[in-house]
Amino acid sequence: MMTETDSNSNNKKLRCVLFGLGNQAHEHLSASLGHSDIEIIAGIDSNTEQWGNIESDYPTAQLQLFETLSDLIESNLEFDAFILALPHHAYESIWSDILNCDKPILKEKPLGRNYQEARAFMQQASLAKCGLMTAIQRRTHPSYVYLAYYLSKHKLIPDEVHTHLHLGKGRVDQSQSFNLGWRGDRIISGGGALLDAGYHMIDLLMYLIGDFDIVAATMWHDDRVDDGIENEDRSWLMARSQHTWIGADIWVKGELDNKGGYQKSERVVLKCGDQKICANREGVWVNDKQIYDTSREWQQAMVQQLTDFASRIRSNHWDDNVIWDQLPIMLKIEQAYALSSRY
Repeated sequence: MMTETDSNSNNKKLRCVLFGLGNQAHEHLSASLGHSDIEIIAGIDSNTEQWGNIESDYPTAQLQLFETLSDLIESNLEFDAFILALPHHAYESIWSDILNCDKPILKEKPLGRNYQEARAFMQQASLAKCGLMTAIQRRTHPSYVYLAYYLSKHKLIPDEVHTHLHLGKGRVDQSQSFNLGWRGDRIISGGGALLDAGYHMIDLLMYLIGDFDIVAATMWHDDRVDDGIENEDRSWLMARSQHTWIGADIWVKGELDNKGGYQKSERVVLKCGDQKICANREGVWVNDKQIYDTSREWQQAMVQQLTDFASRIRSNHWDDNVIWDQLPIMLKIEQAYALSSRY
């Protein structure tokens, strides 16, 4: 029987610390404002220039800001969970320190830079009894949630799935390759377009159709075939499940937009017998007739993600597909890099 104390505890907002105050942190902060279950009370970032950006963009948030995790711990600030939004390579040296705080964790994808690191992070979190959830927004974006519902409701199993994600980054007239920063270093980042942006689409495919095997992969850096050293900015995959052929195209740039840049675009196309089902972040279409529409923005998906995180914390239930799909996703990405290196 739930006591009054338990009820009050469940109604109280969970206080989160945002570790990493870059671009992704802004989306988490935006989603937390006015959220019924989550509030972000503090942030950690050694780059104090990011502090000013946060304070300027979110003046009402009134976060306590720290340069390091040690500074947070020494402050004795009481909090309930972490939201991690650091560069991929940053976790290796601090993961055990994060786990020592004994708090649930919402971590931006990827779970690790490679399968072994992801597996180690998951095992260590489990041993430390720290709940771990990976932040992958497309699973909670309304259009893709509706697509999954439509497939389930009509018991549809696709014969083919074709998906693309083009980020639209860079300028056509750039004399040099688009500067990927730390993402351009394979040792630091773990991979390029496929690991970073492609992770979303591999996860989305797992969410929509279940497990599958990578059959072939080809990756490029500008006009050069992947050399295994520089990170790719475009990746093509072919895969197969028991019933479905799958094609995926992940591209940092995109098709020309006739304005000196590249088009940002994403789409999932499923062929189910005589039905052609298409979806993106704006809606779902069946045989070119729109059956669902929504905003392409991330706000609702980010809010729902925080709601799911709060629910897991309060129920202490972490054993679900969102986390258990992450290791197979990492393995598929690693297999794709291995296949690409053969070329």
